[in-house]
Amino acid sequence: MKIQKIQQYSKSFRMLLCAFLLTIGACTITACGSQVQVPTYDEEEEPAQNLSVFAIVCNIDDVNEKITIKEMGSEDEKELSYTGGADVKDAYDQVITMTQVELGSLVNLVYDANKDKVVSLCLSNEDSVQQLKGVEGAVVDPLKNTIQANGTTYYMNPSVCAFSDNTEIGLDEICSEDKITLWLYNNMVYSVYVELGHGYVRLSDYASYIGGMVEIGYDVIVPVTEDMLLTVREGIYTLRIAKGEDSGTKEVKVVKNQETDLSLADIAIEPKETGSILFKVTPSDAAVYIDKRRVNTEGAVEVTFGKHKIDIIADGYESYSASFNVNYAYKIKEYTLQKEDESSTENTSTNTTATTQNGTSEATTQAVTTESSTTSDSGVKDVTSAEGAKTNNKVTVSAPAGVSVYFDGEYLGIAPISFTKVTGSHIITLSQTGFLSKSYTVNFTDDGKDVPLQYDELISITSLIE
Repeated sequence: MKIQKIQQYSKSFRMLLCAFLLTIGACTITACGSQVQVPTYDEEEEPAQNLSVFAIVCNIDDVNEKITIKEMGSEDEKELSYTGGADVKDAYDQVITMTQVELGSLVNLVYDANKDKVVSLCLSNEDSVQQLKGVEGAVVDPLKNTIQANGTTYYMNPSVCAFSDNTEIGLDEICSEDKITLWLYNNMVYSVYVELGHGYVRLSDYASYIGGMVEIGYDVIVPVTEDMLLTVREGIYTLRIAKGEDSGTKEVKVVKNQETDLSLADIAIEPKETGSILFKVTPSDAAVYIDKRRVNTEGAVEVTFGKHKIDIIADGYESYSASFNVNYAYKIKEYTLQKEDESSTENTSTNTTATTQNGTSEATTQAVTTESSTTSDSGVKDVTSAEGAKTNNKVTVSAPAGVSVYFDGEYLGIAPISFTKVTGSHIITLSQTGFLSKSYTVNFTDDGKDVPLQYDELISITSLIE
């Protein structure tokens, strides 16, 4: 009886097991017969498409690892990403970092066009590419589209780029005091990089040297005038200043784009004995020059003891020139110019006489001084110290209003201001308290035209403080 029950349980178990196995088999068969779903993607990764370009490096953002280039012959800039895996080399096939690539460099670059990512970059070493480093005294002429460098005149590409401190700048912001690098392709300038820029030196306590000469930097040698602001290449220099037999030196550090105040009180010339002269000139509007420096004859003029030269000029009158000696405390000098003889304009050596208060006379010959004003416009400032030929035209700086205007370091006044147009290459400097000074290079020719100039507003110093 017990054995029969066990057999019944075994039979039931076998039946359940068979049913279970049949169920699993059926599921397996069903699964095998169904269609397997394969994952799909909306976008498939495209294979790399490497493009080779010959380009100018316009910007490098080492924080975000991006480089901006301008392909040669194109006006458009393109931004590419780069990583440490990019192959970067100099012109000698030596491995360098991307941050060692100067802006303005001409490079052969390969990039993945699908990812806008740099594959390789190499400073160009082609025969048609030339790099001129350490160029000093270069004169940029945007009007003629030329750069004079190392005794050679190079033409600039119409899309030429200029850079300083990892920033693109205007060509007129490059001064002859700067040290620059030029990149040329087929002997034409495509980019300019400022290696060493310029700062400004403002002199104070220099009154005893007015009329003398000051030398600072590499090529800044100018007459000492009132309210001077000199544009000088960044660096440490020995300033030399001299007047007659007196001279002095002082060290000065020039910081790029910054203004340095330099007092000359400790090397000032000891006061010399002077005499006062009251000039009475006819006509009254005549210009009087002592030692080629115009003086104000509305009151007595202080003149040091010793020998001096006087020039008197007036429109419609014979010019007067003579030498005189000062060895007195006070004297009145009267001069009467003779009117020009309109019928004998060929006469260039007419004698004239000027009489002093004590009855002595000074025999002279007609002389034309280079210090005379070239315009009858009383609102035009006469430039006295700049090199070049004065013209009958004027230059007007109208903006930014309220800034002090300097021409080759000589203070002219507050903008808007007009001054004599002088031919050649010159530096116009704008300065204002609380703002960064700014210099611009200008080139003037005697073309019979007035020159209007407007510049951007100066940058406030407080805006640079975060």
